[in-house]
Amino acid sequence: MIKLDYKLYYWDLPFRGNFIQLMLEDVGAHYQRRDASEIYPERSLKIHNPGMAPPYLYECKTKTYFAQMPAALMHLGRKYDYLPKRAETHTLALKTILDCNDLLIEISNCNGQVMWERSDWEGFRFGRLPDWMQVFEKTGLSHGLKGQRGFLLGSSISVADIATAALFGTLVYSFPQLESDLREHAPHVADLCQRVEARPTIQSLLEKQRQEYGRGYCGGQIERSLRKMIG
Repeated sequence: MIKLDYKLYYWDLPFRGNFIQLMLEDVGAHYQRRDASEIYPERSLKIHNPGMAPPYLYECKTKTYFAQMPAALMHLGRKYDYLPKRAETHTLALKTILDCNDLLIEISNCNGQVMWERSDWEGFRFGRLPDWMQVFEKTGLSHGLKGQRGFLLGSSISVADIATAALFGTLVYSFPQLESDLREHAPHVADLCQRVEARPTIQSLLEKQRQEYGRGYCGGQIERSLRKMIG
């Protein structure tokens, strides 16, 4: 029996869970995907290092929980040497993950506090979303990303690339109508996402996941609202 390194608690959808899962796959960690209901909401304040909502990452060796997707990714980045060495790019890796998290909040209209209305959605899709895409594109271009060469923060893959692929790769797969938006505003990032998704263990995971979940994204009313706007 293989000894587990981690347990990842999330729902059966990609969204924030994929950020951590793609990282675990790429580093070859032994982990188990568990349903978020085992912790959320009843036990969410009872675990060590509590968090408000999934994903939760449990590290078996240290018996430690990590809540908040950016915190869990930074922990894994340090542990598996997926963080840039220079101080500036190390900080940019964190900034990239936080940008991803901010964009997820915006895409879900403040985590579903209100559902999308047409005028608000169009303002986001044709205003904020292109700006976000260009933030990632300009970051990559300034660090040598170009087509099939380089990565977001230099010549080596980092946690920033995993996060970027989990963000935009998942988004354009779940909503193919947005692929042209990404190609227009961030073509090199689009290519980067494809390269990261083609890495063997990540590709294997995504094939299984997409066969099982189809184009599911975040589920519930939030996803229905998004599909109404995009479809």
